[in-house]
Amino acid sequence: MCKWNPWAYVALALLLLTSPAAAQERSAGPGAAASDDYLIGPGDVLSLSVTGVPELGRVVRVSNSGKVHLPFLGILRVVDMTAQQLEATIADALRERRLMDAPWVTVRIDEYRSQPVYILGEVLMPGQFVIKKEMYLTDLIALAQGFNEVASPVGYLYRRHPDASNLRAGEAQPDDAIAIDFKALNEGRNPELNYRLRGGDVLHVPQAPKRYFYVVGDVRRAGAFKIDGDNLLASQALSLAGGTLRTAKGRKSVLVRRGPNGVSQELPVDFDAILRGRQPDFTVRAGDIIFVPGSVAKNLTYATLGLLPTMLTQRAADTVVQ
Repeated sequence: MCKWNPWAYVALALLLLTSPAAAQERSAGPGAAASDDYLIGPGDVLSLSVTGVPELGRVVRVSNSGKVHLPFLGILRVVDMTAQQLEATIADALRERRLMDAPWVTVRIDEYRSQPVYILGEVLMPGQFVIKKEMYLTDLIALAQGFNEVASPVGYLYRRHPDASNLRAGEAQPDDAIAIDFKALNEGRNPELNYRLRGGDVLHVPQAPKRYFYVVGDVRRAGAFKIDGDNLLASQALSLAGGTLRTAKGRKSVLVRRGPNGVSQELPVDFDAILRGRQPDFTVRAGDIIFVPGSVAKNLTYATLGLLPTMLTQRAADTVVQ
């Protein structure tokens, strides 16, 4: 579960990111055809007509209680009906009241308002979209034009419990925060993450955390470097630091890596052998320190290396190479 409140963020983000005209365009244009399985809900605007009886034609908005008022028929509950089901209900009511023998009823949804979903964060078109038929997580991402260049590979689907509105104040269950691995979803490894959306869902795509590694010793540009992507090799990391100096002893290099238990490990690295293809290259992880000794750095102890991440992070704004 997550303490971040998506519902307050929704109100603020929509105020900043969407105008009434844009929201209308994303919802539906006048006269939009309804999907066969779209369920009418509060706030939807319906256009009703009966062939040959213009007096029965109406444009009505569904009330918050899910009802509409129609001439000669009174109040009808229409929530959770499809347009076709409502057509049949009105036709049956006209026959039961002996107003028409064979009524031909047409129901059209002019505005969709009952099932909004939201996508916020690092996408190209954040904002509100409306479910007009079956909509899945990948459909929402496509409507938002995909992710931008700083999007995190993991986002969160915030979903309210359907019965939360029936609970008294203080009894409402906390909202679900479902972690979504976008890479696994895109590659088809976890198809169950492609949730079918329901009204009120919020997908938040956070900014990817910045990850750094460090290169010190006899290199041309020592400092902190940002890791882009998932497979940065040690030879590439060394090149980002400008390569080694003439006095460097690449075969006696050391990789300082923090283990799962939080204890730093000092692993010997022979960069001379790696660069000549005699030893396999390896992937650099966030927080790694690569130390290339040489004549200038002979007296640099491994104890000092343990302090470098904190020191370099404090100066990241000045030393990070993009």
